[in-house]
Amino acid sequence: MSVDSENEFELDSWQVFSLRVMVKHARNLGLTKGVAFVSVQKWNKEMGGVRFMAVGKNFQREPNPSIEGDKGTNYFGIAMSKLAVMMATELNSGTFKERFKKGEVPYRGGLVRKVREYKIYTGFSGGTEDEDVEIAELGMTSLLF
Repeated sequence: MSVDSENEFELDSWQVFSLRVMVKHARNLGLTKGVAFVSVQKWNKEMGGVRFMAVGKNFQREPNPSIEGDKGTNYFGIAMSKLAVMMATELNSGTFKERFKKGEVPYRGGLVRKVREYKIYTGFSGGTEDEDVEIAELGMTSLLF
């Protein structure tokens, strides 16, 4: 099979590889829960796909009954909110400092890159913001090597 090396990030196999790189690194950091995501979208298209992979099939943290008011954490919801903010602003998540709409979060951990006629998004939710950024950077690097 001949592949255009400039656009390998379009291939499903590269996107899955990127997800696996992110999840493996999350595990290496000691994380047992979380969600990695990748989205490759062509400019001016109405629809694009999103791929995600959970760490150990755990995309959420249940409430801790010993902590009053703890509601748990939905890492998938946070990850998709990071993606939504990046798609709306074309900025890495957590760098947009204006008003947020309902459903948007100000957390870091998502990256966007413009490559020719594509927008490429990678991100993670499940660690600290610094860990999420580190994991997202590995995901982006594995796509764009």
